[in-house]
Amino acid sequence: MTRDDNVDNALAENGSTHFETDSVHVGRSAVRNINAGSVRVEQSAVQRLSAGTADFENSAVGIVNGSTVEIEESAVGIVAGDYVKVEDSRVAILLAPRVSGNVKAFVTLPAAFAFGAGYFFARALAGAMFGRDR
Repeated sequence: MTRDDNVDNALAENGSTHFETDSVHVGRSAVRNINAGSVRVEQSAVQRLSAGTADFENSAVGIVNGSTVEIEESAVGIVAGDYVKVEDSRVAILLAPRVSGNVKAFVTLPAAFAFGAGYFFARALAGAMFGRDR
């Protein structure tokens, strides 16, 4: 077995909560925290990941921090990286100077302004209705 195979089997069988190494390949597993130079995740769930290069396929990930991140047919909460490639995936918050792929924003700039304006309007209306003491 290669080192990657040992890592994959250890994570799958032992349900590791934290893992640090140079290269990790996770398949059909659930992992709490991964810190590695290179990570490949397939059909798995990862809570937090920090890597130089990260590649996801058919997976769910909470928070990703990496230099190069490729996401394919996956769901990710927060992604921060230098270069992010997204294909047929959902990302709630994306922080990257270079992005490629078909990216659909969860909250767009016009929607953010609308939410902000709606909040201040509702606050002013509630203050007027319930009579603030001044």
